[in-house]
Amino acid sequence: MSSLPDSGSAPALPVKETKKKKNRKPKKKATGFEEYFCDPPMTPAEFEEEKELIYPPHRPFIARIEEAIQRFRARRRLDNKRELLFSRYLTLGGVDTTVRQFQGSRNLGKETLEESSKTEIREMIADDVIRGGAEYNEHSIFYQPEFPEHWDVDFSGVAAGFLSHHLSRLAGGDLETIWLGTSVVSNFLKYIAQHNVCPEYGEDLANAIKIADIALDEAAAISDLSLLVPGHFNSCVRTLFTKPEEYADNRYTWNEPIDRGYARATVAVITTSLLLPSNTIPDEHRVLPGVTEHFFEVCSITRPTEEIKNKVSVVNKHLSGYPDIPPCGTMTARPVIIRDGWENSMHATIPDEEDVESLFVLEDKILALLKPGMKLKLGTCNTQMGFKLIYYVDEILASFYTFLPQELMWKYKEPVPNCRPGPSIHNDDFNINDVPFGDPEED
Repeated sequence: MSSLPDSGSAPALPVKETKKKKNRKPKKKATGFEEYFCDPPMTPAEFEEEKELIYPPHRPFIARIEEAIQRFRARRRLDNKRELLFSRYLTLGGVDTTVRQFQGSRNLGKETLEESSKTEIREMIADDVIRGGAEYNEHSIFYQPEFPEHWDVDFSGVAAGFLSHHLSRLAGGDLETIWLGTSVVSNFLKYIAQHNVCPEYGEDLANAIKIADIALDEAAAISDLSLLVPGHFNSCVRTLFTKPEEYADNRYTWNEPIDRGYARATVAVITTSLLLPSNTIPDEHRVLPGVTEHFFEVCSITRPTEEIKNKVSVVNKHLSGYPDIPPCGTMTARPVIIRDGWENSMHATIPDEEDVESLFVLEDKILALLKPGMKLKLGTCNTQMGFKLIYYVDEILASFYTFLPQELMWKYKEPVPNCRPGPSIHNDDFNINDVPFGDPEED
């Protein structure tokens, strides 16, 4: 007979081990600059508030744009780089972005925070203000409402000046910085358009958004062009018809020797395929002496046709031991005066005999990157073959390049009373540290 097992000796049930919860990393909050970011929808009450109280047409433009700048900062998460670039953009447009001491939310006090609305708190801690009052200097880097004759509302002009001149020099060719600056400006302009801040400047605002949209593409194209110009064809022409000592300059990007036979074949194929003058002109008369430097604005671009590409391809099949000859097209450009603040060019003019379109021969991959309106600082030489020879390319500017006069005021400081005498050659023992600083009227 079997006996029942003793309940006291029953085996213990296995205990399940509880899994440890993994610490989940907090999700990153949206910055407002993501590719598919859009502002959350507004409630009817918020819409009516913006329409009737914040951005009504009867409210002065200065008050509306100042409110829009402060609200844009509050609704976007600007990191240090974007903060710097956006502040520089606003400063270039006449907005005072100077950081103010003792103006943060921590210094307002608990009672002030509880009794004030969000709008009032934002105004108290904001750094972006448009100056007002007659106590400010008439000749200031910032916009002065009391002297409106010195300023114009120009969204497209400020965007073009910042993106084409100021940002490119600030970035130093770094495309990431250029992308950050372009995205900040584009995001801000679209925010103004979306919230209908200034409908009276709607057309100008739309043009500014178009400039911001093409700025990054042209910046990338200029970066690639700087590595390609003056191109293979111009290098071959220079090899055939100039002496080495004539182009011993560090501005010439091409410095590797090219076989003269290969260079002659390249020039012959390209000139005949483009129907340029005959290749029977003596070598010593092909290039006229003297290199001149001018800014040229691109007028038109003619890329090589399929017929030209086929002609060049047939020649390349018979070349052995040499790289393929690239197909070429033409570019027409006209001399232009660039106002950049480095010299007194306000009264500079182009002589009538030089104010004509010139023909240049360039490779197809270069022509694909060029845009009508781009400006190129070229060292050129006349030839008797129907085109200008490009010796070197010193600078390439965007098609919307604009130089703003306030660039010259960037480091300007408003004068303050000072009793210190200026340094003089008549006082050798003068030490500026011995003179107290202060207002002479206080003595």
